[in-house]
Amino acid sequence: MSWIVRRICLVILLATFAACKSAVQPASAPLPPPLPSGPPVNGPQAETTTAVLANGWISVSLARPPVGRGPFPVVISPIVPDEKLLERGFAVARFHTNWESLAPLAKPGPAASTKPATPPGETAGSTTVGKWLLTAPRPGIVGRAYFDIITMDAEKSLPSVVDWLRTQPDVDPDRIALTGSSTSGFVALQAMAVEPRIAVGVVRVACGDYMTFLASSSLALNDDPRWLPDGRLVLDPDYAVEIATREPIRRADRFPPRPLLLMAGVRDKAIPIACVENTATRFESAYEAAGAADRFRYVAYAEGGHDLSEDANAEILPWLERWLASEVTASAR
Repeated sequence: MSWIVRRICLVILLATFAACKSAVQPASAPLPPPLPSGPPVNGPQAETTTAVLANGWISVSLARPPVGRGPFPVVISPIVPDEKLLERGFAVARFHTNWESLAPLAKPGPAASTKPATPPGETAGSTTVGKWLLTAPRPGIVGRAYFDIITMDAEKSLPSVVDWLRTQPDVDPDRIALTGSSTSGFVALQAMAVEPRIAVGVVRVACGDYMTFLASSSLALNDDPRWLPDGRLVLDPDYAVEIATREPIRRADRFPPRPLLLMAGVRDKAIPIACVENTATRFESAYEAAGAADRFRYVAYAEGGHDLSEDANAEILPWLERWLASEVTASAR
């Protein structure tokens, strides 16, 4: 079993144990990307194509506008209702990495206790840190399996989805947008850093500063001084290297001139505003240096938490319509 599968199996087991202790997830917990689903459309029905990629590892769906002629711009992992995109002439793509196939590897045997086995190097009774999928047996690896999942989606699954979309004759290969909220927002940011074929991005309640996120998120170390010696986040050396190679803020120069909209809630405890502000500062500098300052927009909602208002969501469609116009995306290449 590979190292990434072992770690993901561990987080599945830890998440199962946490669920046994409390049947209610933290209210602020980011949700995983949704399963592919056919969009509800009034009137003419959107034509939907589904496919299974990578030997069953990835499921993908593509819904085309019920009227008009392609090639259409396409939005991957939309965070506004599908029908609103379809009626405006956008195709809609959804994908899902089938992590569920790993669940049997994480199930304890019939004689096992409901408490997960003590990981190697840990002592019995040691306190876990973090919540939900960021749970870890010690602070030095908090969120590690969570970022493994994000990295697999962003750097393996998403490029495969883009490959497939570009084979569809009614998809414009130069007008592919990627959006995401919370967990899928992390995926979107990390994917844009490695996948230049994404023309436009929209990210809601996520950030590209992983170190601040891990130190301050209510789902990670929550600024708890017990786990932050002298106020510093100290990760295991190999994990620190992984974070350094993945953090979008360290690769901000790869984003311009592609338009990117970033939105956050100041009162969000799961995605602390500090990690979003750091991300915005780094990206603003990168876009200005590239002569494309108008292609990055950051909006922070003073009263917003993890669930932003309809005012925030109203930013998304105009952004996509503005920047997915064929003549604009052509100039961004």
